[in-house]
Amino acid sequence: MSPSYLTDVGSFLAAAVCGSSEDTNAPVVIVAASTGDNVKVTGESIDLLDKGDSALLVVTGMATLTAAKLATIAAELQESSDNSSWDTAEVVYAAATVASGTGENHFVKATSIALKARKRYIRFNLTPNLTHTSTDVMTYSAALVMSDNVLPAA
Repeated sequence: MSPSYLTDVGSFLAAAVCGSSEDTNAPVVIVAASTGDNVKVTGESIDLLDKGDSALLVVTGMATLTAAKLATIAAELQESSDNSSWDTAEVVYAAATVASGTGENHFVKATSIALKARKRYIRFNLTPNLTHTSTDVMTYSAALVMSDNVLPAA
């Protein structure tokens, strides 16, 4: 029997897809020096109503790279009071290397995000980049894991 102070934290958490403007929520696939490479993707709007003070931005994926090439992702956050007019983006991280080295590289990049003083709506814009001029491929997805007002998410 579990101690009474333990609980299922899953009921306190919610996740929202971010960094993808596609309605399918499918992973984004880019090819070096092709459509989508080094192009900012504006994320879906996330309603913070009844959410807690913290969240975790998680970007995960795989990159197949040639020797001495990199896969990077930059992330920025925008906020809005009305889900229509968006403030100037704030840098969450700039061109963070998520994969390097020859072959198949899997990655997870998790970053804590403070939500306490944010407006009601936020969105994340991601810029994936492959440093090779051809052949390299990256597949990625991004989600924001948020808590309710009981437990912190990060």
